[in-house]
Amino acid sequence: VGDFAEARTYHFRLAPLFSALFYETNPIPVKEALGMMNKIVPEFRLPLTPLSTENRERLRRVMKDSGLI
Repeated sequence: VGDFAEARTYHFRLAPLFSALFYETNPIPVKEALGMMNKIVPEFRLPLTPLSTENRERLRRVMKDSGLI
């Protein structure tokens, strides 16, 4: 508790992921990320649609770099 240096380290390590989760409208990237982690089956009902192919690959790269998949 109160270890600001450690918290800052985690924050900057995960900052690319924070941005990636907003590549498209929330909760689309979050559902895709959880699907990549095998936590859920990402299902979308209109008006939501699956993440674009380009953004899915960008998100996958960020998640790999973050050690999440």
